[in-house]
Amino acid sequence: MDNKREKNNIDIRDGFFDEVYDIASKDKNVIFITADADAFSLEKYKKDLPEQFINIGVAEQNMIAVAAGLALSGKKVFVYSMIPFIAMRCYEHIKTNIYGMNLAITIIGVGAGLSFENDGPTHHAVADIAVMRTLPEITILNPADSCSAAVCANFAYQSRSPVYVRLDKGIFPVLTDGNNNFSDGLRVLRNLKDINIISTGFMSHQAVKVAKELEKNNIGAGVADLYMIKPVNKEALLRIIEKSKQLITLEENSAIGGIGDIVSNFLIENKKYIPLKMISLKDEQCFNYGSRGWLHKNYCLDVESVVKSIMEENLPQKNTSNPGQFLFNRKITVDDFARSFGATPDDILFDCRELIEKNDFRYRIIEGEERDNIILNVLKKIEIDNQIIGAETRTAQWETGWSENLKEFIESNYDLNKITPKFIRSNQVIRFNQQYIMPVDPNFEHDYFNVFRTWFFRKYLKDYNDIYDFGCGSGYNLVPMAKMYPDKNFYGLDFVPSSPELINRIANAHNLKIKGYVFNLRQPNESFEVKPGAAVFTSGTIEQIASDFEPFLQFLLKQSPGICIHIEPIIETYDENNLVDYLAIKFHKKRGYTQGYLTRLRELEAEGKIKILKVKRLFFGSLYMEGFTYIIWKPVK
Repeated sequence: MDNKREKNNIDIRDGFFDEVYDIASKDKNVIFITADADAFSLEKYKKDLPEQFINIGVAEQNMIAVAAGLALSGKKVFVYSMIPFIAMRCYEHIKTNIYGMNLAITIIGVGAGLSFENDGPTHHAVADIAVMRTLPEITILNPADSCSAAVCANFAYQSRSPVYVRLDKGIFPVLTDGNNNFSDGLRVLRNLKDINIISTGFMSHQAVKVAKELEKNNIGAGVADLYMIKPVNKEALLRIIEKSKQLITLEENSAIGGIGDIVSNFLIENKKYIPLKMISLKDEQCFNYGSRGWLHKNYCLDVESVVKSIMEENLPQKNTSNPGQFLFNRKITVDDFARSFGATPDDILFDCRELIEKNDFRYRIIEGEERDNIILNVLKKIEIDNQIIGAETRTAQWETGWSENLKEFIESNYDLNKITPKFIRSNQVIRFNQQYIMPVDPNFEHDYFNVFRTWFFRKYLKDYNDIYDFGCGSGYNLVPMAKMYPDKNFYGLDFVPSSPELINRIANAHNLKIKGYVFNLRQPNESFEVKPGAAVFTSGTIEQIASDFEPFLQFLLKQSPGICIHIEPIIETYDENNLVDYLAIKFHKKRGYTQGYLTRLRELEAEGKIKILKVKRLFFGSLYMEGFTYIIWKPVK
């Protein structure tokens, strides 16, 4: 294949069809036939080259017969439709009319894998590779971006035998520059390592993301894009195998007949006995409807699930018998959770124990040079960080953030997974008991907090009928509260309008007793009433008002709620003589997070205005600071 220039910011289909247009403009024997399928760039083709364009209507099988006749008369034919209709419905016609006479016709199918997402199982194209591979002399191409799509179009034009091209739909980043050598039918996207991922099409983009996440966990992984699925370039594939200690195939296809099978057979034929992990759709019916992202999560093809799957088999190990490796030799137990929460093991009830059993809470303590590097990076972050909590620009950022959650929630047909805030990140170093730790599970922080809040809500909210979440954001805490207590009344308040709009949509879509309101903690609406004896809740809210908490405190004192609960980063609970804590203090101050809140509550208690019921630091948090100290207090009447 020839090198091609880079094509940015265009649909992958247009990358292919633009090239076909250039070819057809120079060669009047090129004929393009569509079964009523369209694409943006085909408009230009139809307008400028009407004698070389045929829309045969929704008649794919007839289209194959017409194409065969034109090819026999000396024309170079491209046929185009959706994959389920052109590859599956027309298979017998392709086998007889095209393959049977070895006609150099290019069959273009759009909608590779799950790209037609919400159109459901009739439009999912997850078995076409397996079907089309059975034709001995056909070439199968699966480009991942507009640049490789253009190269595939040129290759198909020059081919003297049938070619099947699988096209995705949408605009994707160009994975390599325009000078990449496409002659191998396979291109390396990330430098080869001991572990290498072979993928194709859209999933090559996912493979790159997976490799980047693995790298954060000290697992190096190379990535190769197999865009010529058949015939496989044996020499190029062998070069990858010889540099690998483990291979992973990642595809959005059936478990049978895809690139996993191709690589597996190749390893056997060439007596290369290295571990192979095949990640694909399971061998079962795919009847679900939803966005591509939702489908990936449902079928464990999303980046997080793939990373977790690979990490489970490639955990860094380190022990005395093998000093070059790491060992995940610790696990947070029920007793550990109880100590963290300030409870007894008997207080950790069945629902929490079920979560502890379900999730993987293994970890290792980070030590030595690795710990030094983390501390150095934290210090650098503190030095260069210029984010200012409470600045006016933050209002727009929160509005944008909750608007993104709102948009994704609506577009996903009200999937509650879409309300998770973007600042909750996976695959990161955690602080636990004043040490840095590396967990096995990339979702460790979320899972830990989920156990905590399940215990916390069960223990402290059960006696209150009205519960107010100030700074509720996307409803990340409100929703589990409302599900736990379906008969109670919940109120979500936030200072940007997109938040209550999202809250009210959640309530309507999932029949939850929640109402959303706009409320500014710095300038409380004195006409807003908190019902007497209600519970007031904040989580990561006080931290965001940059020590300007007095107006909200006075508002609460006037309202006389039954209980006030805060889960916040509380600077007074850190030990400045502990290095890990000291770095958190430095970061807390540099960012401008709220300071003095616990001190102020203690002053109010000394004045007889409130009673502090409990203060408990969980000794758990993310890389830079801990956000999980809870304070419980109530006004004194």
